[in-house]
Amino acid sequence: MRDKFLFKNMTILSLDDRSFLTHRLPMARAAKRVCKTVWVICQNTGYTETIKQHGFEVIDLPMSFRLLNLFAIFNTILKLIKIYSEIKPSIIYHSSVKMCFLGAAAVLFISSTATINAITGVGYLFSSKELKAKILRGVLNPILKFLWARGGTVMLFQNPDDRKLFFDRGLSDINAPIILGSGVDHIKFKPVTTKRHKRVLVKPFVIGCAARLIKDKGLGALIKGIKILEKTDSIELRIAGEVHLQNPSSFSDKDVQSWSQIKSVELLGSVSDMGSFWQGCDIAILPSHREGLPKALLEAAACGLPLLGSNVPGIREVITHGYNGLLFAKGNSDDIAVKIRTMICDSKFRNAAGKASRILIETGGFSNAAIERSFVDFFRSIKTNAAPASDR
Repeated sequence: MRDKFLFKNMTILSLDDRSFLTHRLPMARAAKRVCKTVWVICQNTGYTETIKQHGFEVIDLPMSFRLLNLFAIFNTILKLIKIYSEIKPSIIYHSSVKMCFLGAAAVLFISSTATINAITGVGYLFSSKELKAKILRGVLNPILKFLWARGGTVMLFQNPDDRKLFFDRGLSDINAPIILGSGVDHIKFKPVTTKRHKRVLVKPFVIGCAARLIKDKGLGALIKGIKILEKTDSIELRIAGEVHLQNPSSFSDKDVQSWSQIKSVELLGSVSDMGSFWQGCDIAILPSHREGLPKALLEAAACGLPLLGSNVPGIREVITHGYNGLLFAKGNSDDIAVKIRTMICDSKFRNAAGKASRILIETGGFSNAAIERSFVDFFRSIKTNAAPASDR
C-alpha cells in the first residue's frame, strides 16, 4: 500500500514550547498531514507535555537568549547538528530570524535537506535604528547571505514588506512565498454581547494592548498618548505582557514600575485567557514599530473589536484604515491620542469597525483552518518542486 505521507519526518525548530503552542500549531498540524512524524525542537518552559498531547515528538533544546553570547550560540549549533544527524529529517522548518540563523548553521553539517526559513518578524536586528543593531546587521548580513543561499532552502514571509527588506539585503528572492500569519482560533476568540460593548453607561473606556514590554512595540509613545487623554477622558489602558530583559530593546523594571503609577494604566503581566481579555475591551491597539503579522490584533479582531495600530508593515495587513480600524503615525503620541479619541466619540464607526474585524477573520484567510490549508499547499509545493505559494 502506498504511503499517504509526502515526507517521512519533519523537524520544527521554535524558540520555546509556549511560543510554539500560541503561534505554530496550525503550521504544525499541516505538517502532520504531510509527514509521518513531526519533531518539535524547543526550549522546555513547562509546556512540552501539552505539545506531546497534540501528537508531536518533542526534543528539549535549552538555549541562551542573549544575542552576543558566542559560546551559547556555538553550543546550540552543535546540539542541533547532533539532533539533525540522528533524526535525518526529510524537511526542516526554522521559525524566527534567530532560529533561522542557528538552524541554517547546523544544516551546513548534514546531508542536503529541504529547509524552510520562516521569517515571522524582522525583530531587533533588522528593525532597530540603534548603532548596536546597525553594526550587527553589517557583520551578520554576509553570514546570513551565505547560510540562507544553500540549495533547497526556501525563505517564507508573513508580509510583502519584510520580503522586500530581505530581498534588498540579498537574503531572499523577490518572489519568496508569503503565508499571512500564524492563524487565529475564531471559535475560541469570538464577540460577546455585553453592556460594555453596547456602551450603556459603562466607564471607563477600555483600551487593550497585548505586547512584550520592549521599545520596538512602541509602548513609550502609547503611554504618553494615554497621559494626554486621561486629562479629559475616562479611559483605562490594559497591557497584557511581560518585561523581556534578554531583548536588547526591553524596557527596564524601573520603566515599567513608573507606568504602574499612572492612574489610567493597568499592567496585567502574562495573561492566560486572552479571549476573556479582549472581550473585556472596547478597542485593541498595537503601536509597534514593525510586525510580521501580529497575532494579538488577529485575536482582537476575531473578538469583534475595532483596531488601532501604527501605519507600519505587518499591521497594515490587518488594519484597513477607515474600515475595521484606524492607523496612526509610528511613535507619534499625539496622533495616538487623536485616534483613540475618535474611537471614543464615534460609536457608529466603532461598531461598524468591530463587525468588519470579525468578517476579516472569517473570510480573509486568517483563521487557523485557512492557515493550515495554506501550509499544506506550501509543503506540497516543496515536495513537487512546484512554484511556491503565491501572495494572497
